[in-house]
Amino acid sequence: MDGPLTFQASIHRPGALYGDPAPYAGADSFTFVHLRVRDADGIIGHGFTGRFLAREVAVFLNNTVGEAWPETAEDPISHLMKRFNPRAMTGVIVSALSALDIALTDLRAKRDGVSVSTILGDARSSAPVHVTCGFPALEIDALVEACGAEVASGARGVKVLVAAQGRRIAEDIERLRAVRDAIGVNADLIADANCGMNLETAIEFARAAADLNLAWLEEPVHANDRRALSCLADEDIVPLGAGQMEQSADRFALLCESGVSIIQPNAVFAGGFSAAIKEARRAAKAGHSIAPGGGWDLVNLMWMCGAIDTGAVELHRAQARIARLLMPAGLVMSDGHLHVSKAPGLGLDPDEQALARCRVQ
Repeated sequence: MDGPLTFQASIHRPGALYGDPAPYAGADSFTFVHLRVRDADGIIGHGFTGRFLAREVAVFLNNTVGEAWPETAEDPISHLMKRFNPRAMTGVIVSALSALDIALTDLRAKRDGVSVSTILGDARSSAPVHVTCGFPALEIDALVEACGAEVASGARGVKVLVAAQGRRIAEDIERLRAVRDAIGVNADLIADANCGMNLETAIEFARAAADLNLAWLEEPVHANDRRALSCLADEDIVPLGAGQMEQSADRFALLCESGVSIIQPNAVFAGGFSAAIKEARRAAKAGHSIAPGGGWDLVNLMWMCGAIDTGAVELHRAQARIARLLMPAGLVMSDGHLHVSKAPGLGLDPDEQALARCRVQ
């Protein structure tokens, strides 16, 4: 980037409006870091990362990045990674540089007057959508209604959370079976365990769900343990998906080697657009499918349509409270696809007053 840049990171925790799903991964489920990178002309690029160690991420972005900014480096992200993370550890640095890479790409696209998708290759104008709407707090009738409505409105499929709220396997299977009956045999049904099972439970669950034709079972085992994933994959019962919050090339490689069929890099965690695209292309070349998980559809739609010509994008209904702060008009979904905005950059229209109200001091 030509000219000086300024960096401002803030932390936000939006509250719920009527109808918003309740947090299911802790009180900070919807906390996020918002980075603004401003150039000498006053153009602002927006970047984001998730809730993990948000204060530490913001401190790094607000202090260290500006002080260490490499004015002449051709690839500032790589330069900063080598300086502050030479041993390729995960955590605060990767999360911070995820937000930075996204913000710099948004800024560059705005300066060029094109969308981020165009900057990243313009591979396609839309991507099929899976809607995460099967939340643990929903009783079975409400669960069926929510999932059925999404498929009726055109979604390719739905994602239902399992291994939550202390439910037994039989209860989760009953819920999934009711959803399958409601959405029919042609829609994709995904079960997402959020790393909530040990290996024995995951095998038992997979066997119980064998006749439900799951598109995949997402992150079934604790910590995405590669040995447990490999054992589960060897059972050859259901395709496995994983990777939505992974932050290193080695971890993605281990997932691929462990028999995971659907690799799920999320740009807000993986290191930004460049890292997500790199891991997706590497996995696709090895025969794996690509389908980002973990929310942040506003961001992931851009690289999936810009750089990858196949694969679906997750639309996460629980993140509506975040999305309406950043893109009040929402993404366009039609014919089972999310369509890329051709507005400059990420196409965001942040509600600055609402962002200020939910800023964490």
